[in-house]
Amino acid sequence: MRKDIITDHAKISWILDQCQILHLGLANEHGSYVVPVHYGYQEGPDGQYTLYIHGTGDGEKAAALNEGKVIGFESDHGHENLIYTPPRPGDFGPSFMSVIGSGVPRQLTAPQEKLFALRTIIHHYVNTIPVALSADSVKGVPTWAIKVKRITGRVHHPTKEWSVALGLPLEERHGKHYQNGAVITDDFDYSEIDNGETPDATSGASLKDKGSSN
Repeated sequence: MRKDIITDHAKISWILDQCQILHLGLANEHGSYVVPVHYGYQEGPDGQYTLYIHGTGDGEKAAALNEGKVIGFESDHGHENLIYTPPRPGDFGPSFMSVIGSGVPRQLTAPQEKLFALRTIIHHYVNTIPVALSADSVKGVPTWAIKVKRITGRVHHPTKEWSVALGLPLEERHGKHYQNGAVITDDFDYSEIDNGETPDATSGASLKDKGSSN
């Protein structure tokens, strides 16, 4: 197993709390495909995770879920703090966190089960539900519970805030810091590499290359 794979449930739950969209890995006769959905989750006292989702009841997603076969899922967050650290051309690294796993979906039919699931989904995005929900008001909303069989997390280049929250070592990263595709600061010590090999922020070519007449 990779060294940066997270199996601790407290850390996995923290990552799930930060993420906003769950991607379901489904399949039918046409092949495999991915569907993004809103979600909520619960971890039981025995450490069993359950993911809750909703949708329409007449599409390909519903048909795949109602087969009750094992499906895959993924969620991620961040994709910020993009830094290029010279001199390796491929050393671009954004900060992100993710959770992946698999589970078995089951469509909920009991009114109280559906009510709990939909309240859990809404509470994932807001602290206070803005409208009153009752079992009768949600009876027409197709809702599924995914009983998780396997789940792991990963954090790549954690920011200071993430490191503190997750108890991870703080990475000291230096180089060209990007925001919205543009360099906003450069704190790399270029004396560590050969003079003249400093990359140009606009073209990506080294200054030595740009100055060459050949």
